[in-house]
Amino acid sequence: MIITRVGIAGLACVGGLLTGQAAMAETVAGTAAGTVAGRSARACLAPDQVGSYLSKEGEATISFSAAFLNGLRQAGVDMQALPPHKMIGNGSGTWLPIGDRYDNIEVPSGRVCYPGGWRWTQSATGASYEIDDFWILFSAVGTSKVIANPKVNGRPRDGGELTLLNFSVPQAFLTGQFVPHNGGIGPKRVDLRMTDDIVRDLNTVFGTTFRGGTVLGGLDIAWKGVPSRPLPSGTSLGFVGLQLLADAIRLPLFPASS
Repeated sequence: MIITRVGIAGLACVGGLLTGQAAMAETVAGTAAGTVAGRSARACLAPDQVGSYLSKEGEATISFSAAFLNGLRQAGVDMQALPPHKMIGNGSGTWLPIGDRYDNIEVPSGRVCYPGGWRWTQSATGASYEIDDFWILFSAVGTSKVIANPKVNGRPRDGGELTLLNFSVPQAFLTGQFVPHNGGIGPKRVDLRMTDDIVRDLNTVFGTTFRGGTVLGGLDIAWKGVPSRPLPSGTSLGFVGLQLLADAIRLPLFPASS
């Protein structure tokens, strides 16, 4: 039960954060809508640049679902991780370092740029689908988004940018998953669900039979250390979500966990 894990005081604080941020998010949702479409992909940071991010360092893991892995296998599709991502568990997941050496918060959208990604290839046809660099828009309420500019068979995707995955920030708090672990603090599991757009792309390119809403996998994030630069400020939907997370990372509400 959540009450036994974080305590009544912890629930009250987190609930207050969610309620207050929700009201603000509703007022700025229209502003954020115009900041996402049409943005071109780029490297997150220059070689000597320190990014603006939620933590100095940390790590994240995606454990792929059986439905996603089986769908790839049935279509004869192989997956590779693009640096700094690394495949783990004999291909059952990917690991990536996070922190202000890698990631950067964009202004004014509040989207967070993460370098690297994945390449899927089908040996029988030579077809490929690649995501190299992606953005996350953390939303305090409603749906958060993972966004990218994929390449299809080595060329930019027709239609450009799309939302790959959806997930819920409140899910991490309300299920008691936001706890210290892996030397940092963050959600131990948040479900990443495939959108209709990415499903349509993969099914067209590879002949897979994925459906929108299928869980691609579970995301585990551990933010660690005070960031090198202050968190930038903004009023967009992305910044509302980032402020919620920044506050939660610094609240001593949660018991130690392995």
